Amino acid sequence: MIRKYSGDKKSIEATSEDGRIWKGELFDAGRVTKFSDATLAEVEELAAKHRMRLVS
Repeated sequence: MIRKYSGDKKSIEATSEDGRIWKGELFDAGRVTKFSDATLAEVEELAAKHRMRLVS
């Protein structure tokens, strides 16, 4: 599964094999922050914190 979030000069791309454990990258004005072992709730919380919306 792939979930993409987008906002003002920011985006998140998260992937999961089983739908429970997510890993991905936060792109923020040219910087990349990687994360792993996140729950879907944590990914959605990160997106909400940066005012991003789900694109796909």
